[in-house]
This record gives sequence, structure tokens and C-alpha cells, in this order.
Amino acid sequence: MILRDLVAVLIITAVTACSKKNETPGAGPDTGGSNTVKETGIFPKPPTGFWGTTNPMVSTGWVGDVMPFYDNGKFHIFFLHDATDGEKAKSEGQHPIHKFTSTDLVKYSYEGEMVRYGNVNSAEHLIGTGSVLKYKNEYYFYYTGHNGSPGWTALNPRENVLKATSTDLSNWTKNTGFKLTASPGYTSNDFRDPYVFFNEEFNEYWMLVSTRRNEKGVLARYSTDDPSKDNWVLREPLEVEGDYLMLECADIFKMGSQYYMFFAEDWSGSPGTRYRVSSSTAGPWRKPEIGSDMLDGHSFYAGKTASDGTNRYLFAWNHRRNPETDAGNRTWGGNLVVHQLTQNANGSLGVKSPTSVGATFSKQVELKGLASMGTVSSSSNAITVDGGSSASIRSFEKVGLSLKIRTTISVEKSTGVVGFVFNAAQIGNPTYKILFEPARSRIAAYNIIGGISNEVSRVPFSVQAGSSYSVDILIDGSTCVLYVDGKVALTNRIYSISDNPWGIIAEGNKGVFFNMSIWRPI
Repeated sequence: MILRDLVAVLIITAVTACSKKNETPGAGPDTGGSNTVKETGIFPKPPTGFWGTTNPMVSTGWVGDVMPFYDNGKFHIFFLHDATDGEKAKSEGQHPIHKFTSTDLVKYSYEGEMVRYGNVNSAEHLIGTGSVLKYKNEYYFYYTGHNGSPGWTALNPRENVLKATSTDLSNWTKNTGFKLTASPGYTSNDFRDPYVFFNEEFNEYWMLVSTRRNEKGVLARYSTDDPSKDNWVLREPLEVEGDYLMLECADIFKMGSQYYMFFAEDWSGSPGTRYRVSSSTAGPWRKPEIGSDMLDGHSFYAGKTASDGTNRYLFAWNHRRNPETDAGNRTWGGNLVVHQLTQNANGSLGVKSPTSVGATFSKQVELKGLASMGTVSSSSNAITVDGGSSASIRSFEKVGLSLKIRTTISVEKSTGVVGFVFNAAQIGNPTYKILFEPARSRIAAYNIIGGISNEVSRVPFSVQAGSSYSVDILIDGSTCVLYVDGKVALTNRIYSISDNPWGIIAEGNKGVFFNMSIWRPI
């Protein structure tokens, strides 16, 4: 994906794990020092001053589109790096490709810049999304070159596919003789996000490029039997159900007997990362039979996958705001968030917190209540908030920098809402809500600024009256991710979350929160 807001700011953040061990909570709640814990780093960003505090190429910034690649026991997490506005104002280009490496997707090593941008007169004034392919003993990085400056010509279209090569995944040499431009019938203004892979089904290499044809977003398809020859041949585009302006950051993989495709779109009434299912890589690519084709909301964007051979993970970024306050404007890029993919019996996909990430929160601490509003009652293993006549809320002590909330929610009615509130220093006026909405078959998040409730993100989810749902909420810094039943997630950005109480709420419904517990990292 090429950024539409060139002054955006990206964070790279990572969350994931390949451990299969069950979470092992602490022996019992700790009643002291629960809010002094530092951030765990499960949503990290490039360290400040990586090249030295006096070097103009300091690495402070944010992460945009992520291009994960697994090789020889290690995740190589490439991403588009967006520097601060001040750094960008004096740089000749934008969005170089940087990298983290990790063996467990909990601890990360920052490796710095991998592929640098060009200048305003080059085909890569900005760098956009791509993918890595291993062929024989060499690695090929196909990426987007973008030049939107005035005066670009047909000899230097706004977007092209470019290539760099490496023998070690760290030192990259640009192949200046390779430039794939839009074929006739496709727009050269939108020709980006190459995804290259070896297609075992057809025994050849495929390249999918996000572009437009006849005013519709499509995936152009090229193939070759030898990528070293640079002889990519145009084929018919893939048939993907749905009508979108663009199908960004496509990704294809096989799980069990089915093939799956992820892509991102940012222009419909419900933007985000979507997926399709097919019995063949050639398609047709249809929505899952359950109808819901999203596993997270708008704040988890441009998801792409990588597998360690056992589990497959979905990597994306959580948007930030500019300025970085809850009242700031939503903007491109943010923290990297990683989900572990699951496959349901009906062939649909789900997501859950990676095992090792959840296990980071291994110290149970006391759940300290603060205040109640409306009809709230407690028993030995449950807290009931009854909002049948008016909103009812129960609040708890402030979140602190890092926290996991675990509970099971029972929803009584098919109307009204049940969920969580944050920034609840004034119990009747929390400024952020994550709500289960049975009548709308979804979970939605709302940012409340100046008394006005603004929908931020939502994910389709069938909320049934009388049913119960297992919930984990992971909070680290300003990133907050809710997981439900290993089915869906909802990623959020809440800047003021750490210094404020949180709570549970019911409005026009009754919610019972069973076995609620909170956990912090050791």
C-alpha cells in the first residue's frame, strides 16, 4: 500500500508467538505495585537514535505495511518505516524498508534500514509494499516504487514494481535493470503491492499486483518458471468477489485443503483487512460461507501472513493519531499487531492471541473495584451489570502501562449493548467504549470526544442472547487488542488508557462477567 497521507507517522510493533505451551498464570493475585509495570514491548517501535543522536537518519518513527518472511527458524519482519514529520521535511524521499527479526515473536531485534528510497526524480521517491521470495540461494525483494511528484511521465509512471536481491536477507542490492510497469488495460497510477510466491498447485511462480481495470480494483497476475530471468508473463487477473476501489496488500496461502487470500481496502463503508476462500489459487475467490470476511476492524490494516511451519500468523499495523492524543486525527501507520490464525470446522478462519504473547502476562494481581453506577451486583465468581432501565457501570483501578483482562461475558438480551469502558475517571463519562452489539451482529469501538461518540472500528460478530463469550484484552502502551472466543479481534488505539480507570458496562441489556481476572508481566 502506498500512503495517501505523506505526513503520516508509523510505529512498528510486534505481537506474536510460536510457543504451543499453555499459559501458566501465577500462583495467586499480587496486591502490591500492580501499576508500576513497564510496557512489555509486545507492540514495539524502532528505538530512538539507532544510528546515533546526531545522525539525521535517526530511526524514531512508526511502522506501516508489514512484509513478514520466515526463513531458517527466524521471522524477518520487513516494514515501511515512516519517520517523524521533522525528519521527512528534510529527507529526499520517504518510507524506506526497515526490519525486525524474531525467533518467538515476543522479543525483537531491530536491524535498521534494508532498502532505501530514491530522490524526487527517481521511480522510487517513496517506497511501497512488496514481498520476499527465495529462489535457489538468493532472496528477491519485489517492492513498489512510487513517484507522485509533478512532471512524472510515461517513462516514469507513478507506480512500478521494482526489485532488490540479497544472499543474507540483510544486505540488499537494487536491480536497476528491472522495472515492471502496468500492462495495457491497467492503470499506472495504481500499480503496487507485488506479492510473489511459488505456486505448488501450478508448479510456477506467481506475482499478484494490486491495480485497477475498468474503474475496479483487481489483482493483476503474472507468472514465470524462473524469476531470475525477469520474464514475467501477464495472465488473466484473479476473480475476487466484491467491488472495491483497490485490493491492497494481497496474500495467498493454503491451510488444510483450502486456499485463502487476504487483502485490504480502505474506501468502503466498512474498511479493513478482508479474506476470501477458494479450492484453487486460480479462483474463483469467494467470501466465506458464514458471510463475515473480516477478523478485525479498521484499526488492524494491511494484514499479511507468514508461517513458521506449524502456525500461521497475520501481521498488520494499528493506526495512530496526529497529534498523538485521543482527539487527534486518525492517520496512516502505527504499531504492529500480530494475530495467530485458526481454522474452523466450516472452513472459515479465526484469530487468537499468539500463545507466547498471552503468556507474557503471567502475574495475576488483585482486581480492585473503584465505583459503581446503576444496578451492579457481585458474587464469588461473577459481576452483573444490569442496564435494563439505565446505563450501569462498574469501574476498576487504572490500567497502568501493561495489562491483560480475562473474563467470560454472558449477554441476556438481543437488544442494547454490553462491554468495556476505558478512561473512566468520571464513571458516568468514560471516553472510550468497546461494545458487544447483538442487534447489529458486531463488536464496535467508540471514541468519545467533547461528548460526541465517534465510531472508530468494528468487526462482524454474531452476539446471541443467552450465550457466553470468552474474552482476553491485551493492553500495552496505547495499543489495546480485544480477542473473543478465538474467532475475532478488535484492535484499538487509546492514548490515555494507562493513566485512567477502566470498567464494564451494560445499556439496555444485562451482562454477567464471570471469573474476571487481571494479569501483568513479571
